[in-house]
Amino acid sequence: MTEYTPTQKIGTAIARLRAEANLTQAVLAERTGLDQSRVSRIEKGEVFASADVDRVLEALDALGTPKAKAFREYIGRDWQHIEPPSFWNPERACLEITEETLDEIGTFLADDEHPWPLRRQIERQRESLLRAASFLGRLNHNIAFVGDMGVGKSTAISFIFDLLVPPSLTDKTINRPVLETGAGGTTICEVHVKSGPEFGISLLPMSDVEMRELVSDFCAAKWAVHASKQREAGETVGVSREAERAIRNMSGRGRKRETVDGKIVYHDPVGDLAKSSSSEDEFRTRILTLINLDDRTRRELWYDSSTRKHPMEWVTETFKAVNNGRLKDVPLPKSIDLLIPNFGRAFGELDITVIDTKGVDDVAVREDLDHRLKDPRTAIIFCSRFNDAPGTSTRVLLQHMRQTFSERFDTGKVSVLALPRSEEARAMKDDMGEQALTDAEGYEFKRMQVSSELAAEDLAGVPMLFYNVEADDAARVRSDLFGQLSRMRKAVEERLFDLCAASRDIIKNHEAQALNAAIEEVANRLNTFLRGNRGLGAREQLAHVDAINTIKGVRYASTLWASTRRSGDYTGLNVVHLIGVGAARDAKRRSESWFNGLDAFLKSLKADDGLALANRSIDQIAASAAASKRAFLEAAQLGGFEVYREPLSQSPVWSACASEWGRGPGFKMRVAGHLESWFVKEASLKDRLEKMINGLWEQMVIAPLVRLVEESAPEADPTPGNIIPFKGRMSA
Repeated sequence: MTEYTPTQKIGTAIARLRAEANLTQAVLAERTGLDQSRVSRIEKGEVFASADVDRVLEALDALGTPKAKAFREYIGRDWQHIEPPSFWNPERACLEITEETLDEIGTFLADDEHPWPLRRQIERQRESLLRAASFLGRLNHNIAFVGDMGVGKSTAISFIFDLLVPPSLTDKTINRPVLETGAGGTTICEVHVKSGPEFGISLLPMSDVEMRELVSDFCAAKWAVHASKQREAGETVGVSREAERAIRNMSGRGRKRETVDGKIVYHDPVGDLAKSSSSEDEFRTRILTLINLDDRTRRELWYDSSTRKHPMEWVTETFKAVNNGRLKDVPLPKSIDLLIPNFGRAFGELDITVIDTKGVDDVAVREDLDHRLKDPRTAIIFCSRFNDAPGTSTRVLLQHMRQTFSERFDTGKVSVLALPRSEEARAMKDDMGEQALTDAEGYEFKRMQVSSELAAEDLAGVPMLFYNVEADDAARVRSDLFGQLSRMRKAVEERLFDLCAASRDIIKNHEAQALNAAIEEVANRLNTFLRGNRGLGAREQLAHVDAINTIKGVRYASTLWASTRRSGDYTGLNVVHLIGVGAARDAKRRSESWFNGLDAFLKSLKADDGLALANRSIDQIAASAAASKRAFLEAAQLGGFEVYREPLSQSPVWSACASEWGRGPGFKMRVAGHLESWFVKEASLKDRLEKMINGLWEQMVIAPLVRLVEESAPEADPTPGNIIPFKGRMSA
């Protein structure tokens, strides 16, 4: 009899196995000889006796339950090295092999007789195995929808994931989405849809500081109009539409419709408040008093069946109220979680959170979007209108990923979702000028067109999906998205299988002199390569250039105005974040030829028949270099951010920049001029950053390869100094 532990949630699993086999508790109880009440208590986890569990699983197996035998073997397995995965984890078989491999590695390392180069290699393999296993062991993933404002992201998400009010409760299909929709500028923050125990809404509120800054922007813009200050020709400043709407609702100062002389006009109480205030400070204080931040403490709202509303109707109305600042005890959200029972069931065992990001209205390279683009557990869906596909922000962000992260586009990380409206697909024409006969044919014409355009921009390999909310099957799109996540996991699974095979090869053949000799020869040649190719290329572009170019190209003056008022730290335009991006892009450009040279070198090693036994070791060098590249570029971005963050955020240059508003045309260029002068004056910062980048290069790229050389070198090297030394240089 196997001893089981209650922490494995065996009761819930037994209930699921029984349900999947379409068996009743009564039938199972009769077969096991147990009381039905005891079977029920076992499934609830109230009773846990190993003998009873054995009897139940044996009975399930005898009754033809397909997975009962496998589950019994699973719970009897002793997991010593990695966290036990769910029995229903799609990659469980791979993780079981990983656990066995880690056990073999432990046995191998316990024997001090093995050569130290092989021991060091095996230790490194173990670390890689544990990292990859940790990724696959978790089943939580995000699907983030990104796109220009107003393309229809929220509507598409609602229909794809069945976040809809029943048709009987709405007069039009377009009114069924739970997520608030409109012509852009509707959702005030990022929205996360996830499974929850009940229907509810949870929010992360804006801090008081963030809220006061937003209100300050709102009041400054309204006061400028009231005081008739000069402003840019054809442009005005102010907060976003969704933010203004929320501030008006929270302060009870929404515009009021009136009929004057038979015409409908809107009266603005905010304008009246400004006129009755003696200064902008007084005006702002009165708005904040009306909002009453101290009383806005409610963070969670839960569905109450006594309302007699359909749960999805309640979620729709409550979300709209929170999103628009209509609830007196609820603060303005920084992010909103919609909790829906059993959400994401179509994704099987994966625990899915769908993220509706704030639409891109101006600058696409934003800090919040970068967080999603970098997260290895998040699949990105770039949304666009059908006729505009792949869309402006999609092109910018794909280029950003290629230039900054060195991201591949064929691993399931990204896809493009075009959102056609009625008849748009059939308006597509082939090369002969003939129109598409069906939507499917129109989709294929558009796919070929977009694929060709992206390939011409060095962005080949991005999958493309289509979804017309009025005509297409949402289940098909959900299946495509599930496939995208599966490809992400499959890439890690294949890597894990390779790592297991490489580790077992070393363990199995550790006594073979030919293997040791081949590994040592690879190390010698790698050492020679590093001797002649160690330095990072010269700087090609200063880190702040991308930030300045972005400022000059900002579409809306209000975006830049808000950023100058916050010392450059604004969600829509974070200047220091853009400096970090510029540092990473320059680091990528100046390291590209080095990594290409290493890749060619490793391919030449694999082409050498005399080194065939060391092929897996060569593959591991390539994988290590790829990981080092990603880490180096991320560190370069963080380095640029940290070097410039404090000096720039605390500089009086921002006061000079903000004061440029109202001085006639050319606001953006004047702000850019102030900042360019500041960067010239603070030239020592670029030298600090350069020193840091070179230190990171040595520490994160060269040092790991040097360690690989040292680990694979002969145990007794008669010529000390034959291996290039590592001298870490990490400077701030």
